[in-house]
Amino acid sequence: MLSSGLDAVSNLEESRSTPRALGVVPSARDAMAGLKATITALDGLRTPDRLPLAARLALIAQLETDARVAVAAAITDAARLPVHGVTLWRSFAEQACHVFGILLELYGDLSDRVDLPEDLRTEVDVRLAGAAAQRLRWELQSCVPEHRQLWRRIGDIWLRTHGSGPAARECLRALAYYSAGFDQVPPAAVSAIDSLIGLAIPFLTLASGATAAGRYLFDPAAGKPPRRLVRVEQPENGALTFVAADACVILSGFSSQVADGVVPPGLAGAADVAQLVVALQILLRLWSDSPPVRRYRRHQLGGALKVVRGFGRVRALLAGNLQDDNSLWQLQNASRCGLAALVPPAEREQIYLGDLVGLQSSETHEEVWHLGIVRRMRATENGLLVGVETISQRPIFVSADDGRAAHDVLLCDPLLKGEAARILAEPGKLPAAGALFISHHGTVHKLKPLDASASGYDFELRVYQVM
Repeated sequence: MLSSGLDAVSNLEESRSTPRALGVVPSARDAMAGLKATITALDGLRTPDRLPLAARLALIAQLETDARVAVAAAITDAARLPVHGVTLWRSFAEQACHVFGILLELYGDLSDRVDLPEDLRTEVDVRLAGAAAQRLRWELQSCVPEHRQLWRRIGDIWLRTHGSGPAARECLRALAYYSAGFDQVPPAAVSAIDSLIGLAIPFLTLASGATAAGRYLFDPAAGKPPRRLVRVEQPENGALTFVAADACVILSGFSSQVADGVVPPGLAGAADVAQLVVALQILLRLWSDSPPVRRYRRHQLGGALKVVRGFGRVRALLAGNLQDDNSLWQLQNASRCGLAALVPPAEREQIYLGDLVGLQSSETHEEVWHLGIVRRMRATENGLLVGVETISQRPIFVSADDGRAAHDVLLCDPLLKGEAARILAEPGKLPAAGALFISHHGTVHKLKPLDASASGYDFELRVYQVM
């Protein structure tokens, strides 16, 4: 109906009167509110109207611009998006995913119009491919199921453009997102990864035939996502290999500059230097000619896992103060360094990248708990699949004294003289410098801090040498 188009115009005019339109960068909370308003306006455009195609395209494009401004503002302000609380990172990621899903459908509808003028075709292709790429990126960040039209649209555009031009570059952006481990990227590093991918796109290609530097096969005509390339196989007719060798040369140069304290041109102000280091490590690891190799064989297993999430609850469990208060996950496979498990649907919103979890087989009669950190999350047809890195197979609850106060911590490793030992504590509790003293089995052990640490939203993992 015409009224739906007019309502969208009204919403658009209202959005232009906000401080964002006047050059004021919104906070993450304001950005999320802006995304909700954009979703409402876009939903109004789902209903057919009598707007001329050029006017309809311009209206959708302006709403897309609003959405991208809001998303960029929230990512920039990601440190102020509480990981747990009223405003959730995943809630924001799901909103972004929903916005670009609607845009994918609206641009797709325009693309399917037989009366679409040729002078609009190029812009529609670019915007459709761009919306598909962003939808994919936020699918991986929010762990929602794949949009049913996504890979068909990307493949159609690649074939229609013969792999060249701005629309094809957006298709390559989608391939880059797919292969860049976005389901493993913490929120703080998203901006850095995105900036690096933007600079790398001119050096990415889809090549015919098997390529030594290729990692994924993509058949544009199949309407299916890329799949990992097995080195011994030959691509089927029509399948293309995603090649990032030239991009890795550029990224390696960036990595050397960042290591010397120099922020490369094009990245100044785009991301925190520490997060640039993380982002470069991720992309070089996944795109280089030596892809990640599993250190240990993965075994397909079944059974239920008892799970306790969060440092406070894990500490209470190991201290003997938490009983029968745990979840049950379904184990899928395991290796010496980790496991994969399906999370019950009711708990999907409670799990986050970087969460500390205590794990125990529901079939064991021993009170032995393992500690792990959630490193990967991905939506599957069977539910949310999480990958957990095991950090301790026999953690114990101990008291660590820094000479001023004692702290309840979790000891991850045996205390062996000269060896390293990892300790989990609440953020900011342990001093950055100075020794710790732990009394264990009647012996007082002195621990010297080493220059290595990691952290999550409610814990720090510190490394010490046993003196």
